Amino acid sequence: MPSSDVPDVSPAPPLFLTPSAIRQARRKAQLATLHVTMISIGGIIGAGLFVGTSATISAAGPGVMLSYVAAGVVVWLVMQLLGLLAISARGRGSFVSHIARILGPRAAFMTGWAYAFLWAVTAGAQAVAGGLVVHALCAIPPLWAALGFIALAWAVNRMALRYYGHAETGLSALKLIFLACFIIGGVAWVACSAHPFQQVAGNIFGHGGILPLGLWAVVAAIPMIMQSFAGCEISVIAATDSERPLRSIVRTMRRLPLYMLFFFAGSVLVILALLPWNDVQPGSSPFLEVMQRLGLPFAAGAAATVTLLAVLSCLNSSVYVVARVLEELSACQLAPAWLQHRAGGQRLWATRLTTLLEVLIVLWAAGSPKGAYPLLLGASGGLILFVYFMVALAAWRAGIGKYWGSVTTALLFTVVVLMFFLPSTRLEACLSLGLVGGLGLVARLCVPARQATCVK
Repeated sequence: MPSSDVPDVSPAPPLFLTPSAIRQARRKAQLATLHVTMISIGGIIGAGLFVGTSATISAAGPGVMLSYVAAGVVVWLVMQLLGLLAISARGRGSFVSHIARILGPRAAFMTGWAYAFLWAVTAGAQAVAGGLVVHALCAIPPLWAALGFIALAWAVNRMALRYYGHAETGLSALKLIFLACFIIGGVAWVACSAHPFQQVAGNIFGHGGILPLGLWAVVAAIPMIMQSFAGCEISVIAATDSERPLRSIVRTMRRLPLYMLFFFAGSVLVILALLPWNDVQPGSSPFLEVMQRLGLPFAAGAAATVTLLAVLSCLNSSVYVVARVLEELSACQLAPAWLQHRAGGQRLWATRLTTLLEVLIVLWAAGSPKGAYPLLLGASGGLILFVYFMVALAAWRAGIGKYWGSVTTALLFTVVVLMFFLPSTRLEACLSLGLVGGLGLVARLCVPARQATCVK
């Protein structure tokens, strides 16, 4: 029988939506895969890249390139395991739900709250850095400028989810364009110089060789660089708000760490090719130094502009991911139930609590810039390694990834142990361990060993 003779028996669409269907439609995920990737990039590329790169170069010299490759490999492995965990759960929930399901609610409590604390402190630090830049440009008090950044990030996060995705995509795209232009411009300048190979070889090999501070310095820089890669995991968290979670997870878990390694390592390689590594001063912006070395008249303005964009973009991603994790902790009965409250599809109370935490951190920084605030930053420094370790442990325990799960767990454990032996990271490791221990004590006292599975 011809297909045209087959009657159409598909049910007609309903003329009216029920109230429950309307609520489900409002809660429907509206992020595209591009949004997911860009939100993650927004968290990774903050003000720390444009200034913090100087610390890693000063710590290891040209050998820092080996540190970037090693750290990138470890983060790539973690992303594969995190993606496999998400795929095994059919794209539902973040690592908080996966750890609760595999390692138990106490482990999920420690991991989720440590992660939320990490990004709340990161957001506060970004706001403080942005306030200082604004103060240097137009003499606005840094405290008010920092609070202004937080208010702006809160307003952006109050947008509808798709519009928020558009806004963060635009900000992240501007940062990527700057980095791409920086890399291309540096390569072009070297290629057009009179003796390009002699100049590059002189800058990289002419000041103590490729390992001027020894191989141990290369190893010591790995924990710092891994912390700068924090944010890759946001893509898997944001994928749960996307139209096609599994597709977003598969794409980002494989590509995002490689993209970030290219932009980070490519930028550092250009800096090393154009500047002697011992001319890079910790705390300064090597990007600004390179642009000034190239004679660009707009160097200072460009560096300040991209730093402010990075601050706002990182703040946006931080508010989003903390609110998302707090909501999931609440769904897992590991946080107050009111954190699940939504209004117009937005995570109302989770976003408010996140913004309040950031304001308190900024006020803390203003009141004790050389006392408690550095300790707060130090306590958050090693938490991303703890979170990655728990993800790898959950994957290994669940038999996901098999060989790579055990390898990644061993590598992360080695990096954590290194932090305790290195003078530059020992205090940070001890403070982070103290915070994790405190969370473990609270979990032991307040969280039952077994409870209901996370509900969404």
